[in-house]
Amino acid sequence: MKTQLTETSRRRSIPARRVNIVPLLAILVIGAIGVTLVLLFPMDWVRSPNVTINAEYNAISPNGDGNLDTVPVIYSISEDATISVDVLDSSRSVVRKLVEEEPQAAGQHTVVWDGLDRLGQVLPDGAYYVRVSAQATVQRSSSSVQIDVDTTPPIIRLANLPEDIKVGEGENELLIEGVTDPDATVWFSNRAQPLEVTADGSFSVLYTLREGVNRIELTAVDNAGNQASIVREITLMTQPPELVVRNPPRDGLWINQRMLSVQGSVPSGVRVQINGSSAEVNEGHFNVDVVLEEGENIVRIEAIDEVGNVTLEERRVYLRTRPPALSLTTVREGMTVREPSLLVVGQSEPQTNVWVNGRELVVDSKGGFQGLVNLIEGENIIRVEAMDRAGNATVVVRGVTYSSAPPATTFPPAVRSVLAITGLGVAGIMGLWLVSGLWQRPLSLVLRVTRDRLVPGVDGRLEPAVVVFEISRPATVTAEVWDLSNQHVATVFRSQRRAQGEHLLIWDGRNSEGRIASPGAYEVEVSANTMLTTVSSSTRLWVEEVPPRPVWERVGQHGGQVQREQ
Repeated sequence: MKTQLTETSRRRSIPARRVNIVPLLAILVIGAIGVTLVLLFPMDWVRSPNVTINAEYNAISPNGDGNLDTVPVIYSISEDATISVDVLDSSRSVVRKLVEEEPQAAGQHTVVWDGLDRLGQVLPDGAYYVRVSAQATVQRSSSSVQIDVDTTPPIIRLANLPEDIKVGEGENELLIEGVTDPDATVWFSNRAQPLEVTADGSFSVLYTLREGVNRIELTAVDNAGNQASIVREITLMTQPPELVVRNPPRDGLWINQRMLSVQGSVPSGVRVQINGSSAEVNEGHFNVDVVLEEGENIVRIEAIDEVGNVTLEERRVYLRTRPPALSLTTVREGMTVREPSLLVVGQSEPQTNVWVNGRELVVDSKGGFQGLVNLIEGENIIRVEAMDRAGNATVVVRGVTYSSAPPATTFPPAVRSVLAITGLGVAGIMGLWLVSGLWQRPLSLVLRVTRDRLVPGVDGRLEPAVVVFEISRPATVTAEVWDLSNQHVATVFRSQRRAQGEHLLIWDGRNSEGRIASPGAYEVEVSANTMLTTVSSSTRLWVEEVPPRPVWERVGQHGGQVQREQ
């Protein structure tokens, strides 16, 4: 029994000793940890993280234009630390917190600043500092970088280039000079390289202009990305302006009026000088009266544009106001002929047109002419008209009697004397009676057309229509032209006192505005009136179509050589 108890006690004592080992092991572990902390804590206490910082660029312009509105700030820490990133102003006061006590691992990190303060407002221009602070267990270190806020664009001014200028030939090389901020970069139009800017901010460039509008743009960019631009448009004009002269229509024109209306057109902004005097231009058209001298006149028309390019047109105009000489050598007034044909021989001037009873004759180089006229039994009128190149006309009218019967027997001289005295007495009595009762004398008007068609020449000038009218007594005569719709076209003459007899009416085909009437039929009405009597008569005339102008003349007006005739 005792032995069994001893065995049992021994077995029970063994577990009790194993239980006591656990506390001992715990104490040993805790002690080891404590020793480790005691050894390491002084090392952590003296540890200080290293901070390095730099920025992509040192100036920004937070103006919302997308160019340098923000700046990335790159920093590195050598140890794990708690990081704070602040923005300081020039007095080192915090105006914005970008990162606040954020644990970060060792290595490189990036933070972006947009130039705004803590309220989201753009900070005033000036110097600011981005500071990165790293906090270890006990030690703290920081580093900062300066960044300028600059929202003011750089200046850029040009010294010799006003807005929208125009230059002429010889000015195609343009020197452009200007100034900007010394630290700015200047870009010129689409060139790949910027212009050279000196230390005082000046720059220059030589530019070759092209014909027409040249658009020039210069842009200055500062370090913060602010931009300022200047745009100029320079027009190079080397071509002379267009000049169209409508009157005189050609060189070598002959006229019989001292006043010449010079008409034409030029582009807008072009000045016109006629014979050295400025002409008024309205909406591109000019109309100036020029007084001519007898003989040859040179009309000089100049069109001058804004830059001095000149287009010159000259027209020679010949003025002649004296009608051509005209004489008949074979026809006498009141002559009687026995043949049914009469040879009309006469003399005028060279280069003159002559018509006999409406039929044109050939005029030789010395002005001589001749033509055969068929007569009718009884009285015949031989009408000869000479017209020079200026339109002056001379008319000679002769009355000729054609009688195929032999002459009647004449009275003896004594009988003829008695008859003459008797006739004179009777004529005197009749004359007194007529003078005393002049108002009772009948008034008659007879029209006779010698040329009823106004035919234009190659130069567009109409050959005038000629109407002979005869009045039976002195009267006041008016001649007017009407179209077939009874519209007034022109007044040939008005209220002219004409003597008894035959007179000429010449219409040059122009209306009351001086322009050639449209082709077609017209009525010429002649009215004669005395104190108590008015008579009128009319006849029809035709204006022919103006033929097309020769090709050489049309080509000449557009830059080719125009043949000139005198």
